[in-house]
Amino acid sequence: MNEELKTVFKFNAFVFNKNLEDITQDESLMTPAEGGSCINWILGHILLTRDYIHELLGMEKICSKEFGKTYEKGSGKINSGQAEDIKELLAKLKTSQERLMKVLDEKDLRLEQKLLDEIPALSFHEAYHAGQTGILRRIIGKEGKIK
Repeated sequence: MNEELKTVFKFNAFVFNKNLEDITQDESLMTPAEGGSCINWILGHILLTRDYIHELLGMEKICSKEFGKTYEKGSGKINSGQAEDIKELLAKLKTSQERLMKVLDEKDLRLEQKLLDEIPALSFHEAYHAGQTGILRRIIGKEGKIK
């Protein structure tokens, strides 16, 4: 089970990093004309989800309570004054990824039903949002990175 989850989280991180590697802060805050979330919010939202995973696994969180107010579900459109720099968000994702891979190497998730119930669903939630970044990349006028 752990190896499968590690694979999903590795692919998710790859997609986020590839799709966002040349996105500027201003571009990260652009929202589709039809509505929806910007890249910056999506990545911040994923980091909050990662913090929940960290908590489930007994790990230290990487986001503050203030961060959560900006990026939690239903928080609404963010502006440049609220948003964390996209490079900082990517650095937090890297830190989270390293910690998560280490714990998944050490902890057998099969020993706790709550972990088996929630972490696979959260990995899917993350994959869903990773895919959105590819679409948003094209909406803001950038060529696709994953072909």
